[in-house]
Amino acid sequence: MNSQTNDPHDVRLKELFGNKEAFISLLKDCVKAEWIDELDEDSLKPSNHSFVLQDFKKKEADVVYEATIRNGREKVIFYVLLELQSAVDYRMPYRLLQYIVEILRQYYKQADVNERETKNFKFPAVFPMVFYIGSQKWTVPQSLKEMFYGYERFGEYLLNFNYAVVDAKGYDDESVKGFRSRLLKVMMMLEKSKGYVELWKNIEKYKNEIAKLDTEEYRILNVAIDIFSEIYGQTKYKLDEILRAETAKGVNRMLVDVLANAKDYEKNLIKKGGRKGERKAKKEGEKKLEQEREEMATEMLLENEPMAKIVKYTKLTEEKVLELKKKLKI
Repeated sequence: MNSQTNDPHDVRLKELFGNKEAFISLLKDCVKAEWIDELDEDSLKPSNHSFVLQDFKKKEADVVYEATIRNGREKVIFYVLLELQSAVDYRMPYRLLQYIVEILRQYYKQADVNERETKNFKFPAVFPMVFYIGSQKWTVPQSLKEMFYGYERFGEYLLNFNYAVVDAKGYDDESVKGFRSRLLKVMMMLEKSKGYVELWKNIEKYKNEIAKLDTEEYRILNVAIDIFSEIYGQTKYKLDEILRAETAKGVNRMLVDVLANAKDYEKNLIKKGGRKGERKAKKEGEKKLEQEREEMATEMLLENEPMAKIVKYTKLTEEKVLELKKKLKI
């Protein structure tokens, strides 16, 4: 794992993908490229280098693994950007380009001076990925060339690469059933939780899977639960105390108690807020509606819809649409 971070979401996901089995499961169960089956799993290891660039040092954390294909000669570097924004980032292909160049620069710098000047010198393949847990649909182009003016005209002469996107909200109980990593399976479902109550409902649903985690996987899940609990303002319930109860009945009883208290906690928040809470809820509702309108306008702009049509259907002002258009640079 690379780059230090204090963001709780970054910490949670870096802990998850620092687990080799979870990372291999991410590749084989979510990306599913044919060549991944040729991966030498024993050679897979975290890179010792950090590739966080000055321009994006305050952006999301990264995870970098190195491996070889089974023939033992072809080297692959997996670069995963943990994209945690609720809004998509249309600079993503450009950001990934910078990271890829930095990875290759580092590799070249460390290569034997004499070897890198021969015709046999080769760079490793760099496989860029984005793990996305935002609420909005990922609408960013997945190829670099689409960031160039008139890219259709220049064809293969333009610099280009594609990147993989794993969108956590696109998975459900059925689609994670066959995952080779129990840890990834459970975490993917917890990431979909909308609130403290739903978080514990998912823990209850997957309690049998959780009980089968090994010591390291269990530690990683505990870190995640602690972070989720802090985010929701509830820290008194410890996963370990609940799932290590002596009997299955004991586990069920404790989970029922946690869920009941979680529901009371959410009700008390509403009561405690009173009019202030109502105003806040109304404000958040208006903000969400505005975000949805902006998202619709963005998609319509990308599809070259006329201004009048965008204003009519989104209820946004023409000035706001022009502002979005400027951000998209179209």
